[in-house]
Amino acid sequence: MRRLGGLNLKDEMLYPVRTQLDRVIVYTDPVEMMAKGKYQSRGTLFEKLDTLEAAIIKGQAVELYRCRNPYNPNKTRYEQVYPLQLIYADIAWYLLLEDYNNGHLLVSRIDRFSDHFNVLDSKGRGLDSQWKSLHIAHRLLKAGCGLKLGLREEQQKEIRGELELVEVKVRFFSEVMGFIQEGEKRHLHQEIKLGPKGKDGKPTYVDYIVKLPERSLEEFCRWVYRFMGNAQFICPQYLAEQHQKFARALIDRYSSKAT
Repeated sequence: MRRLGGLNLKDEMLYPVRTQLDRVIVYTDPVEMMAKGKYQSRGTLFEKLDTLEAAIIKGQAVELYRCRNPYNPNKTRYEQVYPLQLIYADIAWYLLLEDYNNGHLLVSRIDRFSDHFNVLDSKGRGLDSQWKSLHIAHRLLKAGCGLKLGLREEQQKEIRGELELVEVKVRFFSEVMGFIQEGEKRHLHQEIKLGPKGKDGKPTYVDYIVKLPERSLEEFCRWVYRFMGNAQFICPQYLAEQHQKFARALIDRYSSKAT
């Protein structure tokens, strides 16, 4: 085996030059679940990945069962959908899907569906229809922030270009300004404006301005909240008031003597 710089070529070919450190926060591997004694308490859609992927390729309509719904615990139900794509984002695997009856597009955590899987149309609608819906869904994802695709009526307006966007301005201060300025591609339609210079010749703050559909505001706000006291909403006013409310609640929680 040829040697190069003290290493043989085989070692160089096998060395993991790149890696990705994203980590799911739920069990996804049935073998691991069995080994750790977690299998009996699960029974999620992860156990049907092969048939799910086949349904995506064929454009088959399927019936799934949403067994957990943290946003609305009383709303667990059977759902008839066209599965479009598996997406890994941040901490978990998600399923991009289209409602079989009304065409509503949404993204849902895979582990919030049970292993119930019933094919409604074995022939399927084909890849052309799948591609069309997938393209529209990714347009919505790029235009927004996060994975929420909105309610059906609002979504249809957005697809037609009729939805009014919300302009959001957030002011970031010196401790985090550098991180904000680094994000040149954080959003397609963002604008970063430097504030006035201080005595040190550096901007005293930067304003991050972006127009978003209302469906994305909750996820955008959660990103802003990560910066704690180094971020301030300038507009819209109701987001500034909401930020103040949460800040006061946090102070009250830490000030409380209750255990």
